[in-house]
Amino acid sequence: MKRTLPALFAVLSTGTCLHAFAEVSPGSPSDAATSTTITGSQLQSTFAFWGTGLGPQTLGVAAQRTFVTLYGTVDEGLNYTRGGSEGVVRVQSGGALTSKFGIYGQEYLGNNWSALFRLENGFMANTGATQDSTSMFNRASYVGMQNPFYGQVTFGRQYTSGGAAALGADPFLGPAHESAYTYLLATSDLGTGANSDALGRLPNTIRYISPRIGHIGFDLSYSFKQDQDVGPAVHQRSAMISYGGRRVVISAAFGQGWCDPGMSGDCSSTANDAPGKRTDTYLASVLFDVGPFVAQGAYIRYVPQASTSAIADLYLVGIQKWWGVDLLRASAAMRDTTVSGDYAYGGTLGIDHFISKRTSLYGRLGVMRNGPHSSVTYNYDSGSPSSAPGRTFSSITLGMTHTF
Repeated sequence: MKRTLPALFAVLSTGTCLHAFAEVSPGSPSDAATSTTITGSQLQSTFAFWGTGLGPQTLGVAAQRTFVTLYGTVDEGLNYTRGGSEGVVRVQSGGALTSKFGIYGQEYLGNNWSALFRLENGFMANTGATQDSTSMFNRASYVGMQNPFYGQVTFGRQYTSGGAAALGADPFLGPAHESAYTYLLATSDLGTGANSDALGRLPNTIRYISPRIGHIGFDLSYSFKQDQDVGPAVHQRSAMISYGGRRVVISAAFGQGWCDPGMSGDCSSTANDAPGKRTDTYLASVLFDVGPFVAQGAYIRYVPQASTSAIADLYLVGIQKWWGVDLLRASAAMRDTTVSGDYAYGGTLGIDHFISKRTSLYGRLGVMRNGPHSSVTYNYDSGSPSSAPGRTFSSITLGMTHTF
């Protein structure tokens, strides 16, 4: 039977990580597409771990099953961040994986058709507050239909096609705190209308995931603005194509985004015409299982269409290595723009030590260095050291993660 290939074939799976942990949500079956990876490989182990951080059935609907399952993650750590002469010690949520809870369900309708839904809330485990005070299910709120021969379509708040592809660029899965990749995606210094929305998780999104045709799959998404008074009604539109072989996964994506004045803070420019200015986004990534470890690399390019805006290029490399019950990860990244001196580079080192099937201890070390006209920050949170041109940031976190 044909299997669907969602946009995150390179990243999303819920299954069993070798010698480390079992399925995260006991009430749900293994993902339908888990068997497409190689048993015993570093790549399979990596997919399985990434899937636990993103919820059950993220790689495929369970064939001919009806069930509802609760899942989630609680992540907290002790962090020290320093920027310039400023430093802060704090308890922080989400150093390894976002603290969240979610509900996933599906119903088998017959003739290979299934209905599905997902509701997911992100919260700050150290305070109990929600990540987004304006949205209960800020991470996911969608419903859809799936058929292994025709594909999957979903409606609601979810990753765009480009956003799903972008997750595969970072060995750390782009958490809000300990990831150089997360902060180098910044666009606020590029000019009027510059945005990264084609690589995001957005409301009012329609997304189609094709069936897998041999090793190839594609993904399309379209998002509407909440405030359509200025500029086009579209918030983003993106497409992704990926190849998944025995030892390599290659993805390419293209997206176009317009900032949405209906979303607080989405339009970083104060110009009245900012919502009418488009940003084109290009992405290419590769993951390669070399045997002892998984190597990966990515390239992202932002091209705002306003005549006075700057262009940004982001280069990323990373490795992941399973060592018994330990997952070792490292990433390095550089962001350069067409503005002289507006560049930054940094990296993150990490280890996750699994003390049980669902509980791990982790350590993170990150550094971000800015050029003379760049002010990219790192591990930003309330009370963080302030950003400033040319400032260097460093961060170290020791924490604990439990999945259920």
